Amino acid sequence: MDQYVAYLREQAVKYRELAQTIADAEGRRELLDLATTCDQVANNIEDRAASG
Repeated sequence: MDQYVAYLREQAVKYRELAQTIADAEGRRELLDLATTCDQVANNIEDRAASG
């Protein structure tokens, strides 16, 4: 499970880095939304692991 959380965190970083290179505001927003989703899923996994 830790590997999946690490993968999600890495993907979030990559999406944010890619968003910085995109001129299109809508495309940039979508990449940032994907990064946020990756972080939220990783957080949920960590929260569930800590509680049970």
